[in-house]
Amino acid sequence: MTSEDSEQRNRPQPGAEFDAFASDYSGGMDNSVKALLGESGDDFLTVKLNWLTRRFWRGDDKVGPATILDYGCGRGDLIRVMGQSGIKARFVGSDVSGGMMQQGLKNWPRDLPRPTFLQQTGAAVPHDSASFDLVVISSVLHHVPVAERPDVYAEIQRLLKPGGQVVVFEHNPLNPVTRYVVSHTPIDEHAILLNAREVKRGLAAAGFNLVDAGYLMFAPPRLRRIGAWFDVLLGWLPLGAQYAVRAVKS
Repeated sequence: MTSEDSEQRNRPQPGAEFDAFASDYSGGMDNSVKALLGESGDDFLTVKLNWLTRRFWRGDDKVGPATILDYGCGRGDLIRVMGQSGIKARFVGSDVSGGMMQQGLKNWPRDLPRPTFLQQTGAAVPHDSASFDLVVISSVLHHVPVAERPDVYAEIQRLLKPGGQVVVFEHNPLNPVTRYVVSHTPIDEHAILLNAREVKRGLAAAGFNLVDAGYLMFAPPRLRRIGAWFDVLLGWLPLGAQYAVRAVKS
């Protein structure tokens, strides 16, 4: 038995594991290094939103993909930040943790339409096939046991409309700061990091065609303007704290 197999054998059920963090989850800001890099969890989400905006919402009207699923949404913070930025879409979030989603609804801004939250059973989302124009899966796969990751790719393939796109954001294991933060963050206790090559292989095996991939978060997220410039300039360099892989359902 490998150490990876042993880790997964001893791991609690995902829903229960994340429910335990729901009431006081801070987006990982309980980590002192991460707290130095950004003022709040939203700073880190804004870096990802900027990456998405450059590809899907170039105009000022913020009209792009009409139906968006945040797969493994936690409290729904990413779709909240999308809504607050003015993006116009029907937002749906799904997660194995009902506690996380309940906490998200409890604190949802009153001036934003509430999203639909769906309870996952493992990889499965209780929603009709071919329903979404865009699925975003942000910092989720490292929580999924390696043997179950193909199920996630297959489920996203099922949920997307023909021609729909998926964007996978993940922690970059080649970045030493990322590895340090993950290893010292309680909610990531059972995390198994994966590189961009593995994501590309998994998506290809599920029938997706790669659109683009790159790295981001080269500067502390609190330095928004400088960080955005670095991400555009250095996106090819595999040293950013995060990476993104975008693929289309054929």
